[in-house]
Amino acid sequence: MIKHIVLLAVFVILSLTLRGDTSAAFFSEDSLTQLSIDTLEDRYDIEALEFVAHEMSQKLNGVMLVAVRDTVLVEHAYGELCLTGKPPRRVMRDNNRITRNTLFDLASISKQFTAAAVLQLCEQGKINLSDPITNYFPNLPYSGVTIKHLLTHTSGIPEYFDFKYTVYDSAAFVDNQLLISVLEKNKYAKTFAPGTKFDYVNTNYAILALLVEQVSGMEFEEYVHKYIFEPAGMDNTFFFTEIVGIDAKHGQTYSNVDPKSGYVPVLPLPMGEVVDVPIARGHRGDAKVAQYDRLDGILGDKGVYSNMEDMLRWANAYFIDYKILPKEWVDLATQRENQLNNGALPKRIYGYGLRIEESPEHGKLVYHGGLWNGFQNLFLYRPSDNVVIIFLSNFYNGAHIGRSNEMLNIFDGITEDESIDELE
Repeated sequence: MIKHIVLLAVFVILSLTLRGDTSAAFFSEDSLTQLSIDTLEDRYDIEALEFVAHEMSQKLNGVMLVAVRDTVLVEHAYGELCLTGKPPRRVMRDNNRITRNTLFDLASISKQFTAAAVLQLCEQGKINLSDPITNYFPNLPYSGVTIKHLLTHTSGIPEYFDFKYTVYDSAAFVDNQLLISVLEKNKYAKTFAPGTKFDYVNTNYAILALLVEQVSGMEFEEYVHKYIFEPAGMDNTFFFTEIVGIDAKHGQTYSNVDPKSGYVPVLPLPMGEVVDVPIARGHRGDAKVAQYDRLDGILGDKGVYSNMEDMLRWANAYFIDYKILPKEWVDLATQRENQLNNGALPKRIYGYGLRIEESPEHGKLVYHGGLWNGFQNLFLYRPSDNVVIIFLSNFYNGAHIGRSNEMLNIFDGITEDESIDELE
């Protein structure tokens, strides 16, 4: 259960100035935990955290949450599902408001779910991290590439975002199987020998999603719902293919691709047909809606839509309560695993579906960003004290950049002058 902290004095002051919904409006009777102001101030500087949230409200179009374990300290939603202007110049309408329940495209934050699914299959003995991927996809021209290489972005397989749209057939949305077929047909060369370089490439996780399907005998969406989302209590988390009402695996005939842009002119299904909560649309830096890209049909590297409270449930289920994987496997996922064949350590630390930073100020940080098609997000977990920080935004404007560091400074009692670290 997610518990919420109420700091009445702070909310009374901020309610006069904050744009958008405040966490005071979000509480339900079955999840509300009230503690005294004195007790809270002894533990956390809630007022300072709220001040950072207030500053963010001038620019953030989206949601933010700060918690320790399952106790929410600060939670806010600002702005619109579809922008009527750049923040803070917005025309707020009730049916267009972002709330704590709003679904956002997590973009690359989705990779940790794919990694968890792969590690589950490893833990069950169905696959091994050292298995060559050609054991499962014999026609791929990538001999020497293992499952671990895919997980750690050390495979040398090229980035599918760089392929021309003309390599795909006429299906409205490209799916993972079509991507594999394109790789097999065109035989794109590796950009480096496996294990000799770290290069963050989305193709790795798209292949892993199809690996999960092949080994489990279930569609990727079905497997992740059953073995990842449901055990974590993530009832409001879905895939792009579900919320837009398409089946990308069998092609679409009712929606034509714009031949110039590659965009697909479809809309999410009306609320209630698949999900009962609102869905945000992504916006580019000019505040215009980002149309769906035909590559949205590829899952594993992206494609999960969720809200901030489901992501908090995930943090607790995966990193703290070990409901998804045993501790030893979670430890592997959250430590450096991208060491190269020659023993070299890339500057960027990557585990399995997660980035890691060893901060001189804040200690070990486990995190991942998400940037895709008008969405800009950050998910961060600190193992030492179970702090969780979540920013989800449907507007490319960098509103959260540097804010996680400010909040960690507050937790750690570091003044602005002393701070030297900034996580983006």
